[in-house]
Amino acid sequence: MPQTAIQLQGIHKTYPGKGSSPSVHALRGIDLEVDPGAVFCILGPNGAGKTTLISILAGLLYLDEGSGYVCGLEISGNRRRIRELVNFASGHSNLPDNFTVDETLNYFGMLYGLAKKKRLKKTNYLAEFFELSEYRKIPFNQLSTGLKQRLALAKSLINDPRILFLDEPTIGLDPKVSLLIRERLQKLNQDRQTTIILTTHQMDEAEQMSDRIGFLKDGRFIRIASAADLKRSVQFQERITISGRNMGAALDRLQGIAGVSCTVLNEQQISCRMDSRERRLHLILQALLQAGAMIEDIAIAQATLGDVFVKLAEQSDPD
Repeated sequence: MPQTAIQLQGIHKTYPGKGSSPSVHALRGIDLEVDPGAVFCILGPNGAGKTTLISILAGLLYLDEGSGYVCGLEISGNRRRIRELVNFASGHSNLPDNFTVDETLNYFGMLYGLAKKKRLKKTNYLAEFFELSEYRKIPFNQLSTGLKQRLALAKSLINDPRILFLDEPTIGLDPKVSLLIRERLQKLNQDRQTTIILTTHQMDEAEQMSDRIGFLKDGRFIRIASAADLKRSVQFQERITISGRNMGAALDRLQGIAGVSCTVLNEQQISCRMDSRERRLHLILQALLQAGAMIEDIAIAQATLGDVFVKLAEQSDPD
């Protein structure tokens, strides 16, 4: 039996075309391993196959080709059992409109076979954990967007899942609510070692929460690594801003350095892009000093995960 939380080999999924529309090959040979207790984030442009992959892993959708295990269970023949061991929450929450917070949690506790005493205990715990205690008697359709998201997450923990699948859990939320949700999810992961599979378009969320990030494009993982390694793996022109006096005097010298392009922002600042900090930075500083500039401050802008996203999304397919 696999010791990983998730193990996939060669997963394919195609949606048949409707009418004259061609079929859509949503997943094209997915290989993936996720350790128990890890937080794995899936990034990718719209239509990359993120939701399809999560739906297959959560036992909500059949795969067409390939093999895989979730919680040690082979996917194709154990979808019902897998659904008992995992749970799912989407940023586009859709729960019974007229159920209160308490009724929602009690209802889903019943679906998972929890006894009445345990349902009450879980409802009390989850309402407090997601700061829903004062809203417990309010129907879902009267909750704010942020409270609906919190309730959807509380519902997804009713069965103490071994793996939690989250599809853009903070989409459309204000920063304060997003921060609360991230803190609660990180605490859950740390305290209970719950494996979390996350899709998001929030780059700060992906970087702060994830152990590893997989970039999915056109149904394939084209890169899987930590956020730091992803940023190191893609070549960028780093930007440096230098402040001081007499900055413009060295512009001609700077323009003559290979791999460097510079612009005078004002009398006190000059901005340069360089293809390699190691090879170019000392040449830039040398040119400024030789031209009589007085350097007072240096700021280097690092590559961001958003930069990686754009760069990988623009890459041509290998085939």
